Amino acid sequence: MTASAVLVRRGALAELAARLPAGRRRLLVTDSHVEPLLPPPLTALPRHVLPPGEEHKSWMRLGEALAALDSAGVDRDGELLAVGGGVVTDLGGLAAALHRRGIEWRAAPTTLVGQVDAALGGKTAVNLAGGKNAVGRFHMPAEVLIDPGLLATLPERHLRNGLAEVLKTAVVAGEALLDAVAVLRPEDFRDARPPAVEAIRRCVETKLALVGEDPFDRGPRRLLNLGHTFGHAFEALAMPRLLHGEAVGLGLLCAARLAAGRPGAAAGLEARLRTLLSGWGLPVAWEHEPGAVLEAMRRDKKRRASGAVFVLPLAPGRVEVASGLPDEAVAAALQAVSDPGSGS
Repeated sequence: MTASAVLVRRGALAELAARLPAGRRRLLVTDSHVEPLLPPPLTALPRHVLPPGEEHKSWMRLGEALAALDSAGVDRDGELLAVGGGVVTDLGGLAAALHRRGIEWRAAPTTLVGQVDAALGGKTAVNLAGGKNAVGRFHMPAEVLIDPGLLATLPERHLRNGLAEVLKTAVVAGEALLDAVAVLRPEDFRDARPPAVEAIRRCVETKLALVGEDPFDRGPRRLLNLGHTFGHAFEALAMPRLLHGEAVGLGLLCAARLAAGRPGAAAGLEARLRTLLSGWGLPVAWEHEPGAVLEAMRRDKKRRASGAVFVLPLAPGRVEVASGLPDEAVAAALQAVSDPGSGS
């Protein structure tokens, strides 16, 4: 699998058109929130516009995107441009993987979740009733253009939403990045201040290093699923009331609670994560039915014959993968987001 070229720079979206190879047919996929932000000459390209929202990352919308590629006359030498958040890049990338058995695609993520996680690494997918990202392929984009200046266009809740993925990556990376992220505020990202842009760059470097070592998610790359087994279950049960990053933040707390009793686990990590998430305005408690959450985990795409797969943070930079954990221990970990005093 060929690695993507990744550019992190203010104004990167405006450079996209000039970077496109000449003589190709192409389709631009975006959503109705991002479409008004497209700079010329991208506005002159044939485009397919999705409704915004995770609930539209569906089999039906994928079929519409494939039909749009066909109508635009995109052949095996053509390409798809995905300009938007995680829904656009996940669905657009999968459409590119399937059209004519695979065409080139480029991503320009416009959300913080997309810039530090969703658009990187070639995971493409849509949701089914059986679970989030239940159908997908690994299909690496030829190029990812990350424009931190676009974060100024995000609604405040969606900007905060991305901070949970920044925090997840920092826990995986280690103490140095976690300390750097801990002093940042949402407005630092909204205004693309240098420390925030540097944090984005370091998150990108962390993810790409793991992807390069393990492109198909069979080994070290699985560490990037920290918080996601719990988070995807919360998200599936609460969609669209709970955004992806909000669900991942809750999942981080549950994963820290589940890790706390394991050999080598550092004290106080759950409390540290709770303080950061709460300070950024992200939820740290969520009303849920434990039995329903456990059932949603049984449909998780990462599940193995031995059971659900959990990524457990023992300490910053020390994260391990575990499966076959008893339901009783997992249910107890859910108390991290329902205990009195753990609310937002």
